[in-house]
Amino acid sequence: MPRKAKDEKDLIEKKESKKKTTSTSKEKKDTVKKVSTTKKKNTTAAKKTTSKKTTSTKTKSTTRKKNDKKLDIVEYYDLPYRYNETIVKVLAQTPNILFVYWDISDEDKKNYIEKYGEFFFNDTKPVLIVHNDTLNYSFEIDINDYANSWYIHINDSNCDYRVELGRRPINKYAQIDNYLYISSSNEMDTPNDHILFDTLDKIVYFKNVKTNVTLSKDISLSFLTKLGKIYNAKEFYRNIYKDENINFDKLNLKNMPSS
Repeated sequence: MPRKAKDEKDLIEKKESKKKTTSTSKEKKDTVKKVSTTKKKNTTAAKKTTSKKTTSTKTKSTTRKKNDKKLDIVEYYDLPYRYNETIVKVLAQTPNILFVYWDISDEDKKNYIEKYGEFFFNDTKPVLIVHNDTLNYSFEIDINDYANSWYIHINDSNCDYRVELGRRPINKYAQIDNYLYISSSNEMDTPNDHILFDTLDKIVYFKNVKTNVTLSKDISLSFLTKLGKIYNAKEFYRNIYKDENINFDKLNLKNMPSS
């Protein structure tokens, strides 16, 4: 082969090899770029996922804190043991039980000590006097200075009662004669302890709250039927109030039939 032709062939081969090398380097660069881009994307996604997890964790912790927070009591009041005033009050708990509470103010206590001596409260005892104004009788109950309330059992219901607080001497050193009045209560009309048959109506009315329809029922027949099975009105009472000691002289039985 002539020398000139050979040189031309070598030149062509060199150019082709350069082209191959260039293309190979380009492919390598593109591959590196793709890998780096993929890594960047994966890193960004991981960062986003981590941030989302962190945000959700923060939200959960905030919610827990809110739920764990105790409710604050806005207002709280203690009922006072005493109101520091001289007073006696009576309430009807049942037809046969009265509840009484009382107090003597500090100023009145000081006045009693100044008037009757330093040991006035040691030389006297407190008493409650129960007055039945309806039947016009009274009875007395011994109490003590450590109590400020009392339950009183009464025999007569449907009566007007009032309770008086006073003191009596317990030794010869007390500077009062027989009794010292302190204070008196309100009047209390105690409820009845039996059914008033003479005031019962023969008709009982029932109202349906949903439909507003009122119905009437005659109870006189069923009442008399049950009553006929008993010997008389007193026996009827005894069957109803088996555990009560009933005073039949006080009951109004004018409308009660008997056999």
